[in-house]
Amino acid sequence: MPGIAVHGPLMMAFAFTGFALCWPHPALRWLLIVWAVAGLYFGRDIAIYCHYAPILTLIVWAVCAVVLVKAQSIARFGAAHGVVPVVLSGAVAAVLVFVAWRRTRGDED
Repeated sequence: MPGIAVHGPLMMAFAFTGFALCWPHPALRWLLIVWAVAGLYFGRDIAIYCHYAPILTLIVWAVCAVVLVKAQSIARFGAAHGVVPVVLSGAVAAVLVFVAWRRTRGDED
């Protein structure tokens, strides 16, 4: 049940947040790729966890609702700051790489 109910909203929330932060700055628009890929993979991973802990579905919906409610604030913040979107995108990319590396690493016992 939580597959598309979690994966879809998280993909949209990540894509929207990346768009709101990076789009006002033409030099940062390429960072939208980081946000879209992060939404795709984090959405998938969290949807898998939601099968085992259904309360996570409600938490994800609450986070997505906060992103929608605070959309104007996020957009204003992204337009006002040029360096912070780069730092946030870098942090998202680092977490994405770490999670991907950790989940695909074989047991090295």
